[in-house]
Amino acid sequence: MFKLGKSLKLPIILAILLYVLLYFVRWQQGEWKIKTEILKDQRIFLTEQVKKFLPSPQAQLLSGIVLGAKQDLPYELKFALRDTSTLHIVVASGQYLTILAGFIMHLSGLIKRKIAVSATLVLIIVYTLLTGAQIPILRAAVMFFLASLAQTFGRQNDGLRVLIIVAGLFLLVNPRWITDLSFQLSFLASFGVIVVAPILEKVMNFLPNIIKENLAVTLGAQLLVIPVVAANFHQLSYVSLFANVLVLWIIPYIMGVGFVFLLLGSLIPFLGQILSFALNIMLTYFIYIVEFFASLPFAWEYVGEFLWIVWVGYYLMITGILLALEKKNHTQ
Repeated sequence: MFKLGKSLKLPIILAILLYVLLYFVRWQQGEWKIKTEILKDQRIFLTEQVKKFLPSPQAQLLSGIVLGAKQDLPYELKFALRDTSTLHIVVASGQYLTILAGFIMHLSGLIKRKIAVSATLVLIIVYTLLTGAQIPILRAAVMFFLASLAQTFGRQNDGLRVLIIVAGLFLLVNPRWITDLSFQLSFLASFGVIVVAPILEKVMNFLPNIIKENLAVTLGAQLLVIPVVAANFHQLSYVSLFANVLVLWIIPYIMGVGFVFLLLGSLIPFLGQILSFALNIMLTYFIYIVEFFASLPFAWEYVGEFLWIVWVGYYLMITGILLALEKKNHTQ
């Protein structure tokens, strides 16, 4: 047993994990009939409301970011999102939830720890419900939040231990999830945010805190998912790191304003107009950045079938660099 702080003990987390395990086991056995798509009618209604206030493709983009709605984006924008590896932002994905929650959780260096944890929990719950509480989102939500909670109130290694425990329990429920792309991306993104990002933050101490947090979380997640994305989509984006860094920082603001807009926009039309104006500016910025990087001649390359040894070598190289950086941080 390892300590997770004065008030948070491992048995509490394990109790939660066992409950989650029971939940999924009974769901798979068919003893409980659980809707995998809740608030569906409400999401359809909100999507239609967005179209009344925002032009295309900003309306479809907001619905994808906030509601995880599968809207018909223009082909040019859809390809631009694919070529810059930012498509995960506009679909309901565990990887996106992990990175977004990582931003909020890492604000514990700028705001009170309890506020950061509470804000992260609220974000995870709201996003999970708005996107229909789909299984990939639920997995990522449980995996990231419990691991981050352990790390925040315990020691640095506690987050990694709990992340591995949660992932292991999920695989006990359904071993086939290990080959599920969503599970792989969620786990690797969580690993990157929880383990890699803190190491990168120490290297970036010369930067302002808000920029440092953004870079560390984005790079931490992106560095670990690159091989999986390339292997599954046979495409390697050379601009993904730059594009993600420049757009991910604005997503919490889009989501925050977007939540208020969805709740009050139709009730108070004047407020809806003001909020939609602000959203239009932010969404247009997002589109411009994505389309700019996608238009570069060296934006991406088809990689074909890579041998697994190449990706093993990549992860070994990243591990070596991170260990060297961590050792350097300890000696300074």
